[in-house]
Amino acid sequence: MHRQLIVRALASKRPRKRLKAIKKLKKYEAADPALAPETAAGSGLFSAHTCYSFSPFTPSMAAYLAYKSGLALCGISDHETLAGAQEFLKAAAILGIDASVGVQMRARFYNGEGRQLSVLYEKDAGFVTLHGIPKSEIAPLDKELAKVRNARLARGRRMVERFNRRLKDYGISLNFDKDVKPLSLASEGGTLTERHILYAFAQKLVDKFGDADRIKKFITNDLGINIEEEYLNAVSDIESPYYAHDLVSCLRNEARFFYVRADEIPDVKDVVAMAKRHGALIAYTYVGSAHRHYAEGEEKVITLEDGYLSEFIAYLGELGFDAVEYFPDDVPPQRAEYIAREAAANGMFVLPHCDVSSPRRRFAPAEKTQGPLTVNMWAVAGHERCAEINRDDGLNSQKSVAKNPDLGLRLGLYAEIAKLGVSKK
Repeated sequence: MHRQLIVRALASKRPRKRLKAIKKLKKYEAADPALAPETAAGSGLFSAHTCYSFSPFTPSMAAYLAYKSGLALCGISDHETLAGAQEFLKAAAILGIDASVGVQMRARFYNGEGRQLSVLYEKDAGFVTLHGIPKSEIAPLDKELAKVRNARLARGRRMVERFNRRLKDYGISLNFDKDVKPLSLASEGGTLTERHILYAFAQKLVDKFGDADRIKKFITNDLGINIEEEYLNAVSDIESPYYAHDLVSCLRNEARFFYVRADEIPDVKDVVAMAKRHGALIAYTYVGSAHRHYAEGEEKVITLEDGYLSEFIAYLGELGFDAVEYFPDDVPPQRAEYIAREAAANGMFVLPHCDVSSPRRRFAPAEKTQGPLTVNMWAVAGHERCAEINRDDGLNSQKSVAKNPDLGLRLGLYAEIAKLGVSKK
């Protein structure tokens, strides 16, 4: 079979076929060393998404792209689901790269005091990630998350109804069961997100107008949405295989018109307890500030955690968080140093959050993902390996802290455990 056909099989609807394709690709490259990528020693990337949340990548495709990018370690963290975890781990093992499994979710902070965190359209809600989930805990944790996924489906239906009221004057409507729900792979354990609704809308725009200029005119003139400079060229080429995803990037602020309060978001204390119960490490996803474009053309910067960052990081430490993660390319060096310093003062470490969920995002470490960030990623992988064998040997277990009280030294030790591929004694 031609190699390109095998690569296409990574997008198959059947996990078995995808894993079979991974094995064939590995054989191809074993037979021709010129095809094998040059792995950058120690390089890694966290927080890639798969098709089980909002992403064009199947778990096998994510592993393969990480491998072809020369990564030595890759971690996925889908929204409220671990449906792709086992496939991702198997694909990575076949390819010979290290893999880590996490899950991203929303948590409710501050008991409704009205603070703005990283979830833009409601107060007191922020994104967190459970990292380093032991293999034996994948199935039970995923089962526990099913309640949240089901509630998101019900909320998604209400959001589509609200969105349709906005679209009725334009002769466009979305059918939740036919247009939106199948995109989420909910029947396979996938999670519905607001972006699935926007993607279905993007497909409707392509079907209705069939021309990039007409679509841009509709977006800007009728809907009153500013198309940011970085997306102008992308949404000018309707033949692009990424076109619908590029439209989603342009339309993302439309969510404010149909967003419905997420009552399914669990209290942060319950999420921390969930992480500990399943042997995972929990990190808060720092955003800092966000730009929002309004219909009248105004650009407004909304201050998120930056409004009370020192207090907030201390609060995370009190709650029992293990880490703070941030986007290395988006956070200025001084701010990154400040976050690392405050995290360490409160018994936490820092991680890079790269959020690969678009076909235009590369499976490559951010330029600033070096030094301690790299060590800490590998330490999470080491934790995952050790906690699978014995929960008491996890990175921040009482036993491990008693043996190695210094967090920095402990992180270095667990990073070495992961790289050596040996279990901690």
